[in-house]
Amino acid sequence: MTYSEILNILLGGGLLATLLGVITLKAAVRKANAEAVKAQAEAAQAQAEAKKAEADAETVRITNTENATRILVENIVRPLKDELNATREELQATKKEMASTKRTMSRLAKAVEAVNDCRHVDDCPVRRKLRLNQEIGTGDNLDSADNRNRGHDNSRDQGNPMGECAPERSDAKTERGQPA
Repeated sequence: MTYSEILNILLGGGLLATLLGVITLKAAVRKANAEAVKAQAEAAQAQAEAKKAEADAETVRITNTENATRILVENIVRPLKDELNATREELQATKKEMASTKRTMSRLAKAVEAVNDCRHVDDCPVRRKLRLNQEIGTGDNLDSADNRNRGHDNSRDQGNPMGECAPERSDAKTERGQPA
């Protein structure tokens, strides 16, 4: 083989094209590898940005929750708590008033029970008034000026603070003002 045959084989296209193809292919592989590394870096950066955006969204959600809780406490819980405290104070005052009313009612019941011991039980204006109000079904007429002292002479009561309707202090038992 001569020098020209060797060059003809080499330059004839088969080997040279293969060699150029391998060199070009290596460059393309290097370029593809570089682009792949670059794409991986961009993907990692995008993933980091996504995680950062997710963390920011979580921060915003937490901040919104804190603000909503603060608004809830300021606008709902505190006024309800104040109203509850006011209601408790009113309840305590009402309990005190009820206890006072109960004591007064007890004293009134004892006084009404003592009416039978009065020597004027048959003509007692208080007893008459209670019977009248019981028949009518109201207690509105207890203090009316026209019925206040009917049948009762106040001039006789000046010496006795309880009036003539005070129970007698004798040891003798009486039945409706009459000796037994």
